[in-house]
Amino acid sequence: MNLAESLIQVVAPFDCLYCRKEGAVICLSCQDKLFVPQVSRCYRCRRATRHSATCADCLKRAPLKYVWVAGELNESTKRLLYSFKFERAQAACKAIAAMMAKSIPPINRYTIVVPAPTATVRVRRRGYDHARLLAKEIARLKTLSYEEHLVRLSQTRQVGAKREDRYRQMIGAFRVTRSQSLAGRHVLLVDDVLTTGATLEAAARTLKACGVLSVGAVVFAGQSLATITIPENRG
Repeated sequence: MNLAESLIQVVAPFDCLYCRKEGAVICLSCQDKLFVPQVSRCYRCRRATRHSATCADCLKRAPLKYVWVAGELNESTKRLLYSFKFERAQAACKAIAAMMAKSIPPINRYTIVVPAPTATVRVRRRGYDHARLLAKEIARLKTLSYEEHLVRLSQTRQVGAKREDRYRQMIGAFRVTRSQSLAGRHVLLVDDVLTTGATLEAAARTLKACGVLSVGAVVFAGQSLATITIPENRG
């Protein structure tokens, strides 16, 4: 939360987006009611797995070892994300990050938390990168190191794009900074939403090309099983 938002909250505290209770963008009661933890499954084929690991078959092609999803992508999660990303309600960051952190089981304590950066044109428009804010808070909550190693090169907006278009748009979308410090390390990528997985996979492949040992990810919301199209096998 920035200084201006902190001052505004003192004068006019936030109301919960859902029940209108004063004091927070989303109150603890509504967090428990609206955001149910997701079933553990492979992010690519949706097969049931332990600890949201990528299944053995998909792991032959996928760069992500696991993807934890805090909640279903529905009207409730969209409303909170919209407020956070487009209405400058940065106070929502802590609530969103807390729900994401709860979905992560104990992991290697030397894992570094890295945001999947937003296109610079949208960062300039908003005044902040929501993925960076979430990653910093998750690192704090999980007592992990936060590091920025990815730069977003692609400015393409993926909302509404077809699956094949999303994968094509993300080719060469990222570059790595300080690559010499990544070899042999474990990385936890942070983003807000998982749809096709194209963005996270592009980021993970870029990191692994620099010698990263394993890459996992955590997101706030993902599509429900009813709206999923099983991804094609990709060599």
